[in-house]
Amino acid sequence: MEVAKPVVMAWGSKEIPKPEWNWWNPNSSELSTQWRTTPYAMDWNKDGLMDLIMLDHEGYLAYFERFKDAEGLKLRPGQHIFYGLDGGEFDRKNVLQNDVTSPLRLNNALHGSSGRRKLCFADWDQDGDLDLIVDSKNAALFENIGTEDGKVLMKFSGDLSNQKLAGHTTSPTTVDWDKNGVPDLLLGAEDGFFYHLKNQ
Repeated sequence: MEVAKPVVMAWGSKEIPKPEWNWWNPNSSELSTQWRTTPYAMDWNKDGLMDLIMLDHEGYLAYFERFKDAEGLKLRPGQHIFYGLDGGEFDRKNVLQNDVTSPLRLNNALHGSSGRRKLCFADWDQDGDLDLIVDSKNAALFENIGTEDGKVLMKFSGDLSNQKLAGHTTSPTTVDWDKNGVPDLLLGAEDGFFYHLKNQ
């Protein structure tokens, strides 16, 4: 088993981004983003390499493509490929801040209120593409409507339940314990318990 090691960024000649309130500067191969945000590893482009999807330094959901060169595995700078349909900018409580199709910004707050987003991808509505599930008072759904001109269009559908589980945040993932081929929701909450929500 390999020991843990940091991801390596390939910033090239780009200015190395960081949250504007950071007191430290990332080095030429580091990724500095907002705090308390889920790094989600998946092979998004189906090339056999695990990519990274997470909030970037400004709170946008970004796709960091993995590639391999002579020095090894690296990540390309984040791309804003995820767009909110009819509104893409949210605060961390999922309150919509605009009404135009725009890059999906899951938290527009600064400093200690930045980040704080937990997320996962799953085909929640069973239509063959990956939807986005994020923390809320339980969990909220962004339905994948399709891809146009390289933009993955996500429609905010709101909370998946009326039950309040969080004061600050929940941490959603999916499971299929009953083996029916339909993903159900597993939520970690601040009270220390896990909650199981069937997909209806």
